[in-house]
Amino acid sequence: MITEFFDVGGVSVNDQFQAWRTNHQAGLFLTLATRTSANLHGARCLHLGSGPPYFLLEDGFGSLTVKRKVCGSEAELLAWATKNGVSVKRCLHCLRDNLIGNGQVQEGKELTLPEEVPSGSAYNEGSVQRILINRYERDPRAREECIRHYGTTCFLCRFDFVAVYGEMMAGFIHVHHLKPLSSVGADYQVDPIEDLRPVCPNCHAVIHRREPPYSFDEVRELM
Repeated sequence: MITEFFDVGGVSVNDQFQAWRTNHQAGLFLTLATRTSANLHGARCLHLGSGPPYFLLEDGFGSLTVKRKVCGSEAELLAWATKNGVSVKRCLHCLRDNLIGNGQVQEGKELTLPEEVPSGSAYNEGSVQRILINRYERDPRAREECIRHYGTTCFLCRFDFVAVYGEMMAGFIHVHHLKPLSSVGADYQVDPIEDLRPVCPNCHAVIHRREPPYSFDEVRELM
């Protein structure tokens, strides 16, 4: 269902809009930059106040609904935009965080990370595809076997998503390849137990902060 928020006659509906965001965490909204152009955001977009709870007028940040906000599902909003002749630009932060677009996270569906593209071939991990940037084909069975052996607790910092966020994050973890795939041949056969380790996104980012990547021992020394 489409819901609109727009300050009229000097009366702000900022707090009502923030309440909608809090109650519709999987929802999306358009911010109307002009009558014919809008930006598409996920309800949890950090661009517009962190939370929940989101900021209120009494916090002194001002009203977000000075410009029109149109809220709903992605299908509803895109249909609304087409009907009203509004061009839509997607928030890059929300695309990055998988809050909008084809990568939108849906409850009950497995989240496939960009670095874990199903290849359909048995553990062949070295082939390079060129799309916009080079990416490696990764067989999800290797990931599954690694997690089956090591679990989903970060191998470096011991962070456990389920312990912190609950069952909604069951099975979520990055998988790091100890051998940089750029250094192996196309026919390299990955050993999920010897070659892979589960790591949280933070530790994974630190590992790849340089080229060649930091070793686990080097990362531990930074902690």
